[in-house]
Amino acid sequence: MTLKDLPAKKVRAVFTDLDDTLTDDQRISSETYRVLWELKKAGFWLVIVSGRPAGWADALTRLWPIDHMIFENGAGWSARDGHKVVTTRLVNGGAGDLSAIFARLKEKVPALKPASDQRYRLHDYAIDFAEEPPFLDSETVNWCLSELAREPGVTAKVSSIHINFWRGTHTKVTACEALLQREGAKRRVGRDEVAFVGDSPNDEPLFEFFPNAVGVANVAPFLGKMKSHPRFLTQEKGGKGFEELAHLLLDSQRKNS
Repeated sequence: MTLKDLPAKKVRAVFTDLDDTLTDDQRISSETYRVLWELKKAGFWLVIVSGRPAGWADALTRLWPIDHMIFENGAGWSARDGHKVVTTRLVNGGAGDLSAIFARLKEKVPALKPASDQRYRLHDYAIDFAEEPPFLDSETVNWCLSELAREPGVTAKVSSIHINFWRGTHTKVTACEALLQREGAKRRVGRDEVAFVGDSPNDEPLFEFFPNAVGVANVAPFLGKMKSHPRFLTQEKGGKGFEELAHLLLDSQRKNS
């Protein structure tokens, strides 16, 4: 369905992916940043759900008009509490032994490199294939995923730029469930009052989890490989697609106020 079919007047929270959902060409535009502020001022609960590291979550929660940022594919979240930022970890253990797995992969494919934000991660490891050159081809990405699938106790997911892998069964969904149980109860916001926005296969579980799941237009090439699709699609890609949703929600709120 198109975005106009979204039950906008019911939405009280926006949970969104970061890379290629809020950003275009790895940056957030002034227009997208402005609508984030407009959503915040209008009273929407704003949450970023990302594979990016805990260090990023701390910084963005301090600087951006967001309430929470789920980091490292569900390992925890950062939250603004007045003038403080509080980090909640949902899993135990660090990323130490994951570097050994990466080293074994790199022995076979020397072109592999860790994501430049790896130093800011607490619980997972990220292999960069499309963020900074030189980029990796799809055959190499698929090989990495198949190798990681053989590692006992390791979960691996691919985003639009990274292959993330970690130990444990936590996911973006488990973190969203926990956040809704703890914070959603205080705000009296349920799952069906959240609009989730994403762009890639690693958002697929959340496309299934949230009834009001929105895909920005750049999700289209991946739909044939996904079992769970976003219920609504924007016309524009990336940040401009997010802006479409924001304007729909803000217009609906004004009409119903």
